[in-house]
Amino acid sequence: MLHNSVTRSDATPRRRRSDTVRAPRFGKSSRANNQPPRSGTDRTLWLLVAGLTVLIIGWAALGLILERPRLGVVAPNAVIGFEATVVLTRFFSALVLFLFPHGQTGRSLRWVAAGFMILGLGGLLFGYLPLLLDRSTNLNTLQYTLLAVSLVAGGLFVEGLLFRTPPPFTRGKLIILFVVFNLLLIGVLLGVDNLPPLVNVSSPEAAIHGGLLPTPALTAWHFSLSMLPLSLSVASAIGAVHLYRMEQRRIWLVVAMILLAGSQLHNILWPSIYTPVLTSAHLLRLASAVVVAVGGIVELRRIANEHAVLLAAEQEHTKRLVEIAALKADFTAMIAHEIVQPLAAIRGLTDMLATNQLTSTQQSQALATIHKEADMLTTLVSDVQTVATIERDDFAVRRRAVPLRPLLPDAATFAQALPGNHPLTITVDTDEIVYADPERISQVLRNLLNNAAKYSAPGTPIQVHATRGVKHVRIEVIDRGSGIHPDDLRRIFEKFERGHDQVTRSISGLGLGLYLSQRILQAHGTQLEVTSKVDVGSIFAFELEIKS
Repeated sequence: MLHNSVTRSDATPRRRRSDTVRAPRFGKSSRANNQPPRSGTDRTLWLLVAGLTVLIIGWAALGLILERPRLGVVAPNAVIGFEATVVLTRFFSALVLFLFPHGQTGRSLRWVAAGFMILGLGGLLFGYLPLLLDRSTNLNTLQYTLLAVSLVAGGLFVEGLLFRTPPPFTRGKLIILFVVFNLLLIGVLLGVDNLPPLVNVSSPEAAIHGGLLPTPALTAWHFSLSMLPLSLSVASAIGAVHLYRMEQRRIWLVVAMILLAGSQLHNILWPSIYTPVLTSAHLLRLASAVVVAVGGIVELRRIANEHAVLLAAEQEHTKRLVEIAALKADFTAMIAHEIVQPLAAIRGLTDMLATNQLTSTQQSQALATIHKEADMLTTLVSDVQTVATIERDDFAVRRRAVPLRPLLPDAATFAQALPGNHPLTITVDTDEIVYADPERISQVLRNLLNNAAKYSAPGTPIQVHATRGVKHVRIEVIDRGSGIHPDDLRRIFEKFERGHDQVTRSISGLGLGLYLSQRILQAHGTQLEVTSKVDVGSIFAFELEIKS
């Protein structure tokens, strides 16, 4: 029966904020939430690149104009320690970069790691060890070895950073690289006397002025040949910028490549690498290696954290799979348990009917019982089929604009067939048009009414309220049954889950009704809420969007 309004009695459970449970929404997370806006990161990148470039070039320009900004100190002991620090930092940076996972980025960084390893070997063989052993070397030889080391390292940097898909860096290529590197150095050392001079003095001490070689000591060959490693370093920095813009990370690599290119520029103006003279090029080289080491460590920690999160998710997924496997193992037993009783009743009654010894009244009762048990089996099969349907990837509801009021009498008709003779009161306070799939919403209402009847004492009234909100109509199914224990509130919307109290265990069912209802409502863009109090009753509610 329909009423225009109804007043809740004191026995009707009131909604309490602390008792209300919302089932979690299912939605896709946006990648935009995980990454910063592209324009903002690009602006930061270009400001950083411009700032470092202006600082390095400005420092060099001031050094050419004024003597004070120059850094040139003859300090063999300090340079030994400095070279040792640079060598170790570069080796460590190479190790860190080699540890990156395989993939597009890992492939690029392995070439960069090889470049830092070559720079580290060059500094060890021609910078640290000769200074440590106090063995002076011809300045032209030192400059040519530096040129060879810088060219090989620069080529590796360009290979890894400038090309979109660099080739994989294998052990075979590593062996070939070291063979070629050694042959090149041997060729430079043996043929340096036949090469054009890069400087006009044999040792830095012979022509040092203020700690630096004067410009007349540098030849045109020095400036022209030094442009090759500088060009490779600049190209590597450009490649690092491009890699950053593609992935929006590893800004430390951009900084490191710019500092390395800056060290090449400063060394062209004031050549001092592999000599006892400490210059600004040393500082830029060390800064570049430190940035790579620190940035690589931070990046590896980030990757480790991501792997830890993935591992935790995988463990949770594995745990869930084990639970699902257990549910599947129990599913057959649950189905069999629910089927056995109706089948046994149907078989027994049909056997009794076959004897032709029952009175007409007994025959009518037997047929009614058979119909009832058959309806239970039909409902069971329907629930299982519905679960299979809504768990398909192509499941979707057909929402359309429908009047709200005709949806509820169908529920009233269904309630008349429920066991327990529960009086049903339906209150509709609005005549709105809502967006809904009538068949699916009717299924939700049937599930909620059936649930209310099963968990309420015979003769206990059930109420259905429909009230208008701002943009939605709220529908509530209210019972005065046994209620739901607080520990079970967050589980009742899961498949095959039911309460653990004695009353719940004594009632037949697979625990699919609330799960199906929740999934259907989620497909409507809403969700099922429950407010319950033990021994008082429960309120199940959901909302439907009003057609504007």
